[in-house]
Amino acid sequence: MRSGWTGAGSAPRWYCMAVALFLGVRATSTLVAGASFALPGDGWRSVWQLAMVGVLAAGIAYPRAAPAAALTVGLVYAVATVLEAFHGTDLLGAVPVDLRDRVVHPLLAGLALACVLLGRRRSAGPLSST
Repeated sequence: MRSGWTGAGSAPRWYCMAVALFLGVRATSTLVAGASFALPGDGWRSVWQLAMVGVLAAGIAYPRAAPAAALTVGLVYAVATVLEAFHGTDLLGAVPVDLRDRVVHPLLAGLALACVLLGRRRSAGPLSST
């Protein structure tokens, strides 16, 4: 019986785990440091990141939900990347954008897509001849 953490099909679940850890640490450390909830403010970025951690947690807990969770988070960060192209200082007036975000957001979006596509690969196994 497979644990759901091995093979190409587990790529979306590993994405969920790694990105949830990254965003969780980033959000928590920002809040502990005294994030501002002014507009725009780092506190709102932390709230957004923790919401993404919640989505990713579903993919960790339920392997069948991992591709949907990864795609959801990837889509959110893809939209953020597009919005940053038009208004580079903040997202929707609430979340400040810096140079690090301009690298991290498209990276998270692209990795989500890559992991979901990798997870969809099925090993055909040996061909049987009749």
